[in-house]
Amino acid sequence: MCIRDRSRTMEKKFYILLVLLVYSTFTLHSQTVINTESNLNKIDSTFHLFVDGMGDYKKGNLDFFMIKTNLTIGSRLKEKNLIRFTFSNNYQKFNGNAFKNTISGQFRYNHFYNIEKHHSIFLFSQLGKSQRSMLDRRFLIGGGVRNRITPSENSGYIDIAYGAFYENEKYPEYTINQTTEIPSKTYNNLRLTLNVFTRLKLNKHWNLVSVMYSQWKSNRFKNYRIFFDSTLNYIISKKATIFLKFNARVQSEPYIPFVSNETDTLIGFRISI
Repeated sequence: MCIRDRSRTMEKKFYILLVLLVYSTFTLHSQTVINTESNLNKIDSTFHLFVDGMGDYKKGNLDFFMIKTNLTIGSRLKEKNLIRFTFSNNYQKFNGNAFKNTISGQFRYNHFYNIEKHHSIFLFSQLGKSQRSMLDRRFLIGGGVRNRITPSENSGYIDIAYGAFYENEKYPEYTINQTTEIPSKTYNNLRLTLNVFTRLKLNKHWNLVSVMYSQWKSNRFKNYRIFFDSTLNYIISKKATIFLKFNARVQSEPYIPFVSNETDTLIGFRISI
């Protein structure tokens, strides 16, 4: 066997080991942000399907089961129009009891009024729920403008988006320590949003994609939410990527006081079809 063949064999073994590691090692704490930025540059005039999968199963003194999936379908229409639909699900059971079930779906449309500078207007609609955040329903609809503030180069970019959206949230009744009862509530808010998107190409295989969403209640700026998501991607091929993801959420006035801050760190595997 020549040195090149040995190198390829070792590389294949490394990929197999890394994929096995993906499904056996992770740390999980929170609700995730719907983020399709990692796949944005791959979407062209044909329909694309991106699937992320993460999972874990442990049995013994403690039983634990987790499965997390993200699915994105997208396409460019006549170059100036980009559509994306994203579905995300995070389900966890501990000793037979479900303690987290987060489901969300989003439709997003971008119209590029300046293709060369990557300037666009966008519209979106989102629907979801989160068991851990005690959220029965969250519906959003809104839009805004996204502008690229750095030259469009192969090394990466920085984009800023600003806009507004209508928010409808429904929370159930809840009792803390069997003493404090929190009644069911429904909120209807208009929120202003300022978002930052960055992509840094480190080399042929590695890139870092980060997004920051900030959402401010229009008539009370003390009421805000900040979501941060950063993903380090290792590109195996055009159709397969391994990634390390970290995201965090800060909420100034949460419905349930002890879920104001959440973080999430995990390893995953992405397939592009």
